[in-house]
Amino acid sequence: MLLKSSLFILLLSNIVIDNIKVMMGITFILFIMNIILNKDFKKNIGKMKFLFFLYFTTCLIQLFYMQEGRVLFKIGNFYITEEGVFNFLLNFLRIFNLLLISWIVSAKNIINGKFNKYQHVIENVIDLVPQALLLIKKRMKIKWFFRHILKQIRVKI
Repeated sequence: MLLKSSLFILLLSNIVIDNIKVMMGITFILFIMNIILNKDFKKNIGKMKFLFFLYFTTCLIQLFYMQEGRVLFKIGNFYITEEGVFNFLLNFLRIFNLLLISWIVSAKNIINGKFNKYQHVIENVIDLVPQALLLIKKRMKIKWFFRHILKQIRVKI
């Protein structure tokens, strides 16, 4: 029960707080909790390389879209601003913290009932992300792409 309530408090603080130092502290706490509570932590990190890349590039794009505020430096026609860097770090840490919380929840089987059934489907979808990126590189038609992914999910279930 203490684990559930502490994870809930960390989740709420992850959503509400806008201070980078506090967010880094939450990340550190969740990282330590994952090392202690999650036996598959190294395996999870290994599986998430592609998703980390996608999260990072998404947040990096936000860095270039934020053109207002104090300019740190200029790249071509784009300005890297202090507010853009702040939003970049904040969004990346929020996504990473949510991922760390989800690993603890799945490792300890905290969620029971109807939602527990979907945990396996979500894990299979995460495992298929590298395959999806390869299929996109092959320029497969959308219809065949979704058929392939759905077949893989059915096979794993």
